[in-house]
Amino acid sequence: MSESRKAAGLLQSRRESRAKGRPSRLRNEKYCAGVLVAYQPRHAMKGAVAVGLGAALFGTAIALSQADAASRKRGRSFYPPPPAARVIQPPADRFMACDVRVRDNLREGGATARVTKISVDDVRLQLNIQHEFGEAGKAPRQYLRGDNEEDMRDNLRRILEEFRLAAEAADAGRVWYVIAARKVLQDTRDGSAEGASPWAAVVLADIEGKCRPVTFYPSVDRDKLDPELSKRLDE
Repeated sequence: MSESRKAAGLLQSRRESRAKGRPSRLRNEKYCAGVLVAYQPRHAMKGAVAVGLGAALFGTAIALSQADAASRKRGRSFYPPPPAARVIQPPADRFMACDVRVRDNLREGGATARVTKISVDDVRLQLNIQHEFGEAGKAPRQYLRGDNEEDMRDNLRRILEEFRLAAEAADAGRVWYVIAARKVLQDTRDGSAEGASPWAAVVLADIEGKCRPVTFYPSVDRDKLDPELSKRLDE
């Protein structure tokens, strides 16, 4: 009987010694309210708390930044934007781009009439001018210039293009027939011949925002003018 007890004690002693040699998983585990939870060392708990606190502070900073941006946006929208500065445009002149040329030609007297139609004779290279008081008649012909046929062909194209632009401007109401003193126009072409009319005329057009001379009448017979237009020469 004593031998059996000795053998049982020796076996228990060996089991305990083996158990002491193995690390128990209970060293890092503990029961809480009957539930097995992992045991965390104190320094690990401090690190986890620091990480959580940092994340909370970062989230709070972002929320405050967004709230501040929204507040500023609402504050800006509360005040209406200032009105854009108005650009004051000068009133449009009835002679458009020819405002200066027309008035300068009339400094010694004269009259103006709005051109209503320009007929183009592309064979004789000649224009026929009609204005609000009647017909000015056929303008002097254009002549081709150039040293050879190719140069003359280029000159022909330019003349026809000028005629086309002038006719379009007349249809749009941007051409004027200006009767002025011959000494002012300075383009009599026939000199100061005796018996010549003291009046000449020039046709001016606003083409693409520029005042361009279309044609010239070296002499205007006042007796053939419309009475109303003739009366304006004395004003």
